[in-house]
Amino acid sequence: MFSNISRISALAIALCVNACTHVGATPEGTPDGPPGTPGLDGARVGGLFDCFAHLQRRSPESLYWVSPLEGAEGYFITTQFQHQPIRMYSGHEVVIFSKERSTYYWMPGAEHDATGAVALGSYQVEAELPEPGKTVRLRLEKRHPTAFVLVGQGDASAGPTQRIHARKLLDWIINEELHELAHDSLNFQLQWLRSGGSREQVASVMADGAVASSCRNISLRLDTALGLLEDALTATGTQGAR
Repeated sequence: MFSNISRISALAIALCVNACTHVGATPEGTPDGPPGTPGLDGARVGGLFDCFAHLQRRSPESLYWVSPLEGAEGYFITTQFQHQPIRMYSGHEVVIFSKERSTYYWMPGAEHDATGAVALGSYQVEAELPEPGKTVRLRLEKRHPTAFVLVGQGDASAGPTQRIHARKLLDWIINEELHELAHDSLNFQLQWLRSGGSREQVASVMADGAVASSCRNISLRLDTALGLLEDALTATGTQGAR
């Protein structure tokens, strides 16, 4: 991702990476994109992952394009991207990530900067995990120009399997994507309540305070979404008691 965008932007990225290496800072924004979310620096990756992981496990339907990897504890795959500057890579790449590592993969036919030709259809791939020597087999379908669907994992079915190689995804990029995933899931719960959905379903997601404690104090945007959801849960509980 973000390779060979242009000579100017490539130089800007190089200068930014060089500066960050020396001063220990994280880019304030993304190349050719809007400013990054305030406060999301490298130290927040773990907290954001915990917030996301609680929400995904308790409400997988709210993040249907993200799946845990079978046989690779702690790893997830996302088949489309929500952070605005990297949405263009949906339909060309997939990302595998854990709390410690994140990597992106060109799907067969993809090239630099979301170019190349990744046709609609079925793909059977063997993806290298960030841990040396470990791979996972995945079956994906590209049903739309900007999205894949994970349809299977594990043993290969009939047909050829193509190897896809891990490329390191920078922390500040996965930070922003995890932030979007957490916000999307919290907003899903809120909209479910507002549309008359089951309060018990949302209450089970928020039970024991694990989601609230892991998602709070990461960013103003997440705090706002969390506060609106908690207020809606309280309001629907009060109405139900009348």
